[in-house]
Amino acid sequence: MRKLIILLTIALIVVFMAMRQRIFVRDPLATLYRGDQKVSGVHVYINFSNDVLLEENASQRMTIVQNWNKVPGTPKALTCFSGMVCWTTNDHAEMVALGGASYQPKTEMSDREVSYDDGDGSSVRITLR
Repeated sequence: MRKLIILLTIALIVVFMAMRQRIFVRDPLATLYRGDQKVSGVHVYINFSNDVLLEENASQRMTIVQNWNKVPGTPKALTCFSGMVCWTTNDHAEMVALGGASYQPKTEMSDREVSYDDGDGSSVRITLR
């Protein structure tokens, strides 16, 4: 039994390392601000690269911001498990951008904060902990 647990733990670590760009884990200490107003009822998920996934409970809207293109959008394919973890089908998730053709999100990303202008013209800031 002990060997089985050790093997399963090693297998999980290998899977997480291989899929670290796809797996988003919930950050319960992260905070979302629209303008200067703190928004409640939002789950924030991050992955290994500090890409951010937002799940807004009130509107059931999902938004993803990835470091490789810095364009906020709605993911096309996403699977979530009980508000704890989500995963995409590719390392670079397919998505639909929030704004139109002339959309300039002005995205800034660091390991502590992500900020951008959403498609409606309001500023969004996510603080990560």
